[in-house]
Parts: sequence; C-alpha cells; structure tokens
Amino acid sequence: MRYKIKEIADLAGLTTRTLRYYDQIGLLPPVEKDRNGYRLYDRDNLLTLQQIMFFRELDVPLKDIQVIINQPEFTLENALIRHRERLKQRSDRLEALIATIDQTIANLQGGRQMAAEEYFDGFDHSQYEEEVKQRWGDTPQYAESQRKWDSYSQEEKEAIITEGERLTIAMVGENPDITPDNPEVQSAVAEYLAYINKYFYSCDLVQLRGLADMWAADSRFSANYERVRPGGAAFVREAVNIYCDQNG
Repeated sequence: MRYKIKEIADLAGLTTRTLRYYDQIGLLPPVEKDRNGYRLYDRDNLLTLQQIMFFRELDVPLKDIQVIINQPEFTLENALIRHRERLKQRSDRLEALIATIDQTIANLQGGRQMAAEEYFDGFDHSQYEEEVKQRWGDTPQYAESQRKWDSYSQEEKEAIITEGERLTIAMVGENPDITPDNPEVQSAVAEYLAYINKYFYSCDLVQLRGLADMWAADSRFSANYERVRPGGAAFVREAVNIYCDQNG
C-alpha cells in the first residue's frame, strides 16, 4: 500500500513541510515518486518515521538520529525495546514527580509534614552535570569535587545528598515571616559552607557568593529553592551575602 505525503502527515500529526525536509536531508526518503512527482510512502516508511518520532520524543537531534538508524547493527525491534525502557524510566520519574506535587499540596494545606528529602523526590539532578562540567570542568575545585565524590560509597553519597537537601530547606526558611538575617538561616548558611568544604571542595566566601548568584540567576538551580517557597532563590542569595559580609 502506498501513502501520499499529506496522508502520512495527517497520520503522524506532522506537516508536509517537515516530511519534505526529512526527505531533503536523507532521513526519510519516500519509497518512490509517481509520474506527477508526488512522494509515495509504504509501511517501512511508517516504521522509520515512528522511530524518528520516538527519538525526537527523547530529545535526540535529527543529525544523531540519522547516524543511529543508518548503523549496520540497527534493528527496529532492538530500538523499540530501548525506547520502551527509556520511556518507562521517564514515566516512573513523572509519576514520582506527580506524587511529590500531591504531597507538597497536602503539606501546604495543613496535611502531613514532609521529610526534607521528600521535597526533591523524583527530580533528575543528572541534567545539571554537564552544566557543572562546562562551567568548572577545568578548575581545581571541580577536580577535587570529582575525586572526593568518587571515593564515597553509595550509602555515603545518599547520606550526603540528604544532608544537602536538609540544608537547602534550612537556608530558604519555610516560615514565610523569617528574614535572611535570621540566626537560624545564617546558621544554615554556615553549615552549608562547611558541608561544601567537607564533602566537595575548598570553598571560600567569594566562591560562596558566586554560587548564590548562580542559584538565583539560573532557573535550573533556582527551582530547587522556589519549590520550598516563592522567592526562595533570591532569599538565599541575600542570606549568603549577609553571611559573607559579616564573616569577611
């Protein structure tokens, strides 16, 4: 059976312009063209397009998709198995995030108090790794942090992460009436600085200020504080600056 480009576009929810582009770059050439020059597609084209859309759903660039599906060892069945595994992982993470949202809403409405680590259940922190490497990959601090982290057992790593989450919440201050110069908040900032020095790298007050600026400026980092309360990232930046001013 043959399908015209408009039929394929309607089936897949794409535009004919997109399919023409896929043909132009050699990603999805039609099986043939009729006497009038119309592109015609068959079942194999449907399967290939499905693969392209699965890869795009997983944020794989088109140029990488082209390399992958043209590899001699590439098979549709193996690709579908891998897609299923990755999508299942994403589904599990989204379910965990939904559960975290539900728990947080219940907490805000006066329900069960959440443990510190529960605020961050389901989040994928690996997305920050490349950003960190790009910013500090050539610095002594990055090398020291990597060296220390690799030396910890899995149990130690989990405990360090939990401690970091506790200190993050303590620096933000869940009480909406608390101020950045509050002794409890300032104590949490001091603990966080000690935490960085103990488990990651030698961090001075100048570097701590820089971290606080980044937490507030970069939405990928500020989200960790905004989840605790609105304006949390700016609050922590001010708390850090007060601490550095008083201890510099």
